[in-house]
Amino acid sequence: NAIVTVIDALHISDQLDRDHEAQEQVAFADVLLLNKTDLVSSSTLQAVEQRLRNMNATATVIHTKNCRVDLKQILEIDTFDVDVKLQVDPHLLDEEGHHHHHDDTVSSIVLREERPLDFKKLDQWMSYLVQEMGPDLYRYKGILHVAGEKRRVVFQGLHMLFAGHVEREWEENENKISELVFIGKNLDRDWFQKQFTNCIAEESQSKSVS
Repeated sequence: NAIVTVIDALHISDQLDRDHEAQEQVAFADVLLLNKTDLVSSSTLQAVEQRLRNMNATATVIHTKNCRVDLKQILEIDTFDVDVKLQVDPHLLDEEGHHHHHDDTVSSIVLREERPLDFKKLDQWMSYLVQEMGPDLYRYKGILHVAGEKRRVVFQGLHMLFAGHVEREWEENENKISELVFIGKNLDRDWFQKQFTNCIAEESQSKSVS
């Protein structure tokens, strides 16, 4: 119920630079075991972890030596459950404006919006994404606040395989916020943000939400 990938902290930078397959393995992972941490300096380790997080914002990164890890951290963790998986670090986007020296083709985009979304516009956009950009979208998932809907809408996909459903009702004191994560190849952050913004419901729709 999860994809666990072992990362060689000593050699991963060179592997990511020359091997696109290594980037794809990072993109698909739910858990990254950053191994051989005792063989690199703390500054190198920090840089490697930041690079991995830029490529896959939702993966859990666990530091290990000789791959020793508590099995409870990697077995039966249900990371394909969107509600459990989508626990994005609120500080991930703090690094967004910083310059990164690595031009990885694989990256992750996190989108957030507190205003309710127009379901029709959202459905049209997601249909376009799956049909036209599916091969470049390795993983994508989200929790949506839809205008006129008292329940949360959740979705997830792999390439062109997409599934979504209406889940539980929003709790009374819960922050109704939409969060979407896209992990893939050659993703244009500005384009994704613009299309996502276009899915925001008009004010009349927002007022209809009880």
